[in-house]
Amino acid sequence: MSVMDAKSLKGHRRLPEGWQWVRLGKVAELNPRRPANLDRANDAPTTFVPMPAVDEVQGVIARPEIRPFAEVKKGYTYFAEGDVLFAKITPCMQNGKHAIARGLVDGIGFGSTEFHILRPGPAITAEWIHRFVRQPSVLQAATAHFTGAVGQQRVPDYFLDGLKIPLPPLAEQKRIARIVQQQLAAVERARCAAETRLVTADSLPAAYLRQIFSSREAAQWPRQPLGAVGEIVGGIQKTPERKPVRHHRPYLTVRNVQRGWLDLSQGGLKTQTQSRLKK
Repeated sequence: MSVMDAKSLKGHRRLPEGWQWVRLGKVAELNPRRPANLDRANDAPTTFVPMPAVDEVQGVIARPEIRPFAEVKKGYTYFAEGDVLFAKITPCMQNGKHAIARGLVDGIGFGSTEFHILRPGPAITAEWIHRFVRQPSVLQAATAHFTGAVGQQRVPDYFLDGLKIPLPPLAEQKRIARIVQQQLAAVERARCAAETRLVTADSLPAAYLRQIFSSREAAQWPRQPLGAVGEIVGGIQKTPERKPVRHHRPYLTVRNVQRGWLDLSQGGLKTQTQSRLKK
């Protein structure tokens, strides 16, 4: 759903009875301040959430870290149990790195400065906010409000503050959240089963080769040095200094060939341009 004013949204889609369009900033606190009385021992274990800790597929904090309070109390974003973390920087924002803070040590946490924090008010649940802001249409709309230079663009807080969100009664929010959670759990089980089958399929060629070369028959085969039955040669060593004057063409080096996929980035460094080998 695109970001529009409340009047346009009401005309665009009628809500069920008892629902209403509200501004997200009216029902949730954006980037709440750290309590002035927050006082912990410097060595107190504290939950820390860097950006890589958020699973963009499931939208959960999958790999939280535990650090001494002294390491995180300054220079990081503060949040509390039940807050919604919204990645504001590209491409993390579009990739879905948004999660609800759950299971925090002593109910508080710190994380990347690239998170906006949304704290639900009494009229809305964290699950309702979380599911709404992770919609592809909302994330796409957020890109139109990016600020900053290319490669370091961020969603400003005023986008979330002014975002219109449909608000049902609390009981309805919780009922819908339970249904959505059950459906997503079923999807996740199916995804895990598919990945298991894929891993099994990928391992079959190696298993067949082991079966052949580890068989009783193979144990009786004569063995010779590879050089005795074939010619071993090396190709032309390509370097930047030996590049052709005309008709430039890209070429692969050993750094580009990974286990089961081709890394097509320059120099063999891993990037999002990685391409899987066709079987």
